[in-house]
Amino acid sequence: MTSIKRLLGLMVLIATSFLIFGCEDIDDDTPDESHPLAGNYVLSTKTINGVDLTENIVYSVIELIGMDQVRWAELDFAGLDIQEGTFELEGTTLSVIIGLRTYAFMLDEDEVTLSFVGRIDRREVTMTYQKNDGFTLPSTTGDASFENNLFGESLDLNFYNYAPSVILEGNDTMHVWFCGNGESGNVTDFIGYRKGTLQGDGTWRFSERDLVLSATEGTWDARHVCDPSVIKGDFTYHGTEYHYLMAYLGCVTNDSSRNEVGIAVAESIEGPWTKVDDVNPIANYYTSPEYVDDRWTWGFGQPSLVSVDHAGQVLLFYTKGVAGGTYQAVEHWNLSNLDNPVKLSEAQITNAGVVNASGGADVINNADFAYDPHTKRLYVIKEDFPYASGGGTDWLTGANTVMYVNLDTNESHIGQTLFAGIAMRWQVVRSIGTAETGFARVHNSGLVRDPYGWMIDPNRIPVVYTRADVSDDYPDWQLKGQWPSLHTYRLYGYMIDL
Repeated sequence: MTSIKRLLGLMVLIATSFLIFGCEDIDDDTPDESHPLAGNYVLSTKTINGVDLTENIVYSVIELIGMDQVRWAELDFAGLDIQEGTFELEGTTLSVIIGLRTYAFMLDEDEVTLSFVGRIDRREVTMTYQKNDGFTLPSTTGDASFENNLFGESLDLNFYNYAPSVILEGNDTMHVWFCGNGESGNVTDFIGYRKGTLQGDGTWRFSERDLVLSATEGTWDARHVCDPSVIKGDFTYHGTEYHYLMAYLGCVTNDSSRNEVGIAVAESIEGPWTKVDDVNPIANYYTSPEYVDDRWTWGFGQPSLVSVDHAGQVLLFYTKGVAGGTYQAVEHWNLSNLDNPVKLSEAQITNAGVVNASGGADVINNADFAYDPHTKRLYVIKEDFPYASGGGTDWLTGANTVMYVNLDTNESHIGQTLFAGIAMRWQVVRSIGTAETGFARVHNSGLVRDPYGWMIDPNRIPVVYTRADVSDDYPDWQLKGQWPSLHTYRLYGYMIDL
């Protein structure tokens, strides 16, 4: 559902609430007639295609008003959906009529519940609502809808935000790590963090930016740190127990070459973060067989983490841009004891079936992964080659493509199929580009995942992408080079329904 539709629904809710609660009756003698069933019915359970998704919903309430009016409001992380219509009772069947659709609920008069079993949008849905006249709609408001600019500094300044790692904690808290610069006009990458809290009107309110990781002078990541990926787990380092792991790109170069991958740990999801210096870089380009010292090569980077066991075993995905080409690597690590990390397996991800937004053959790069425990699928969002051209900006892609691969349902561990030498082929879900977003460049995207890097809903895929304008849109911008485009990098949400 588009954010515009949600906003219109919110306006209807506010207007209707004002009419119902904000005004006295003009004719005091007019009787206040209400149906015996009138009141609030609050969601207690909801499944879609057999998967219980109740906990993903902040609230869902069906309000029966007067003799035949109904208002149905549901809030989740994507926003507030409000629909209005009428209801009819015949026997024990309560029909809720919204536009051209009719939802037939079974009434249990003893329990005062409404139950629905049927198909909605080609999915098998069950819902149970319990009467609760004490329920009130939350009245808090935010400033960012999911499908619009989530946060960022003024576009009048020279800041950038891109390459997000996003965790949805519960159903109303969003943690976003991203790459950004610390000072206006200075191209030095830090890893920034903001915490978002969902508000009653379906919008988000984000905390101020916190730069949680920076380069360390004299080390392997002395120039930039970027491209974070964060998951929850159990990791011990130098006698301290940590519950969060971050993988990130680091380098000592100024020309986007010879990148490497490192890791850091934190006791709390909000930090502070401790670099695992005894291990870093965990993906060392300079000691790898692919390293060459006589030409420009991109190296290793853009990591994505997925938990294998909700504890210390992880899948580490990252891009390799080497003399032999660009491809995606995956490694299975046991990082329970970071004083003695163990690489259990490694492999190259297949490019079979990988295409770009135009349907041409492509490779997986600059990607984020997520595991779906319900379908046993591995999902990926990756940038599309070739990069878009024109407008003075030829270093960014114009689209990202979402795909999945089916894993063996009898895996010995999550992701084991990737290392078993079994032929696999990626299936395309959808591409997100200029046509879908309206932006000239769509790049550096991340999947919205649960704390372990798993999908939060098998029926839809929330994405946070980076938008950018092209340089020619700002012919008078005070800083030249990449800045007329770079200063427009901001994060937006997008929802893919499966």
